[in-house]
Amino acid sequence: MPDSDLQFREKVRQDQLHDCKAYTDLKVRFRDLGRMNAIIETLGRDFLTAMPQGAYQSRLGQMAFLYRRMHEDLTADDVQGWLDDAQEHLYAKPGEWDKWDQANLREMINMYLMYAHVDPELMEHKARLSFEGRNRHKQLKETGDWEQAKGFLAEQIELHRQIADARCAVTEEKSHYQMLMQEFMPGMTVFEVERLFYAHEKALKELLPEILKKQKNDPVPIALDGEYESDAQMWLNHSLLEVLGFDFERGGLYETGHNPVEGGTVDDTRLVISNVDETNFMDSMKSALHEGGHGLYIQGLPRQQWRYQPVGMDLGAAMHESQALLIEMIIGRMQEFFEFLSPRLEGLFHGINSPALSPENLFSLKTRVEPGVDRKKADEVTYFYHVVLRYRLERDLIEKDLEIDDLPQAWVEGIHSTLGVLPENHLDGCLQDVHWFVGKFGYFPSYALGHMMAAQLFATMKKSIPNIRGKIAEGEFGEIKEWLIDNIYSKGRLMSLSDTLQQATGRPLDARYLERHIRKRYLG
Repeated sequence: MPDSDLQFREKVRQDQLHDCKAYTDLKVRFRDLGRMNAIIETLGRDFLTAMPQGAYQSRLGQMAFLYRRMHEDLTADDVQGWLDDAQEHLYAKPGEWDKWDQANLREMINMYLMYAHVDPELMEHKARLSFEGRNRHKQLKETGDWEQAKGFLAEQIELHRQIADARCAVTEEKSHYQMLMQEFMPGMTVFEVERLFYAHEKALKELLPEILKKQKNDPVPIALDGEYESDAQMWLNHSLLEVLGFDFERGGLYETGHNPVEGGTVDDTRLVISNVDETNFMDSMKSALHEGGHGLYIQGLPRQQWRYQPVGMDLGAAMHESQALLIEMIIGRMQEFFEFLSPRLEGLFHGINSPALSPENLFSLKTRVEPGVDRKKADEVTYFYHVVLRYRLERDLIEKDLEIDDLPQAWVEGIHSTLGVLPENHLDGCLQDVHWFVGKFGYFPSYALGHMMAAQLFATMKKSIPNIRGKIAEGEFGEIKEWLIDNIYSKGRLMSLSDTLQQATGRPLDARYLERHIRKRYLG
């Protein structure tokens, strides 16, 4: 073995023998689970971008089989025995376990308990419906046929109730929704979500009318009315991600007819955005920045030492969305960001001295607050209302407080009561998002919680990085990335979500940071 390979292997903690044989066996099992998951991620990216349509059914079977195999390997009897032995060894000889090994064992236990009592048949069915749902939603975006969608959504809801039932039976937790939410946000409770949402909703009831009143007197921004070639947009998106620090040696950016999606692995981080709109480069740029935030987090995880091990994983959907929204909403909508961007846009899109492409106008466009029906196009202030509506509806669907037949009307009433707008059709309403079609019940709260975290992280970052605004205006993002690597990315799951945020910012998650951010940006 060459010296360089030997040195690399010495860094890979997952391959090191431990004094506890059971823990060494566990690391081998979870390494293999991680490898299978990486294969699924690669197949999933191919499913979205390059797979021929004729391979659709066989690919569904392949991915569903792999998910079942992963589930069976994770929940096998030998895993439970190894976990018991490893815990006994930790209690008896704590000095032989450093903090990373202890955290890895903790996360192994959490993963096992999350899935141990769920039937493999349910998990295989879940995987099949997830990938089938993405295709179903793509088709429904053309037709908007609620009757066609209803049966599939009902099947998804029933499946996820059964999964939640299995978990509730063991944990004695009464909230089925919480058991599903835990899969995306470990450690987060419905009570905590409600507390944070109540605080921010209360603040917005004051802020939103003030902002709308103020903007009535502001000049209306100049609309983008040029033709922005697809290739030029993708060049811009690629270049922005490169400047932010995304490693294209370990990743890529692709267009798809499906919805955008985060994911991939630390070595193969393929970001997927929707096909670009040649009348508005801001939409694809927003999507690229959002998915780029996800990608930076994935690439920054502790891959060399803990590749495939639970402790090397991300902290879940809320932290993931915080990284995406930090780049897309907090930094990507700053005046200084557009001071960096504007002169480059003028050359790229042949708009020298174009008023529409000035920093001031771009900032005005991206900070214009206007209630609407579309979550993806929502401004930063009203975005919360879109998320909280979906959270309440999916919670009630899972808890049987809302019937599927009543979902469209409940959606209309919910969006009208909060934002005063009415969808014209189901595509503007309950068929708008892919999440329920792919079975992501419990994911939506992560967007609002992630926005809160992003504001809190940036408030701390501003104190740590001198002249951060000036650096953004110059396109110097290196220190921002290094701060995130040191405080978030490289930690993996060494600590819980709450402890990681506490260590990074000095405080637990606090909705007031987002309130202050909105107040300062939109009211001055």
